[in-house]
Amino acid sequence: MLSEITFANLYLPPFLLYVGAAALMYAVLERLMRRWLDWTWHPSLTRFFVSLIVLSTLVLKL
Repeated sequence: MLSEITFANLYLPPFLLYVGAAALMYAVLERLMRRWLDWTWHPSLTRFFVSLIVLSTLVLKL
């Protein structure tokens, strides 16, 4: 688990970094799986859960 990060005398919470990294990873995954995500029963709900899985994996592994 990461601790607070100081950037230009501002303390950034680690969750902000996790969300940023998850957004980048999700953009790559979404581009690779675009057709599959559009084919699912509820595409926006599937996209939400994929992003939640990516964020959870980052928090648990780092």
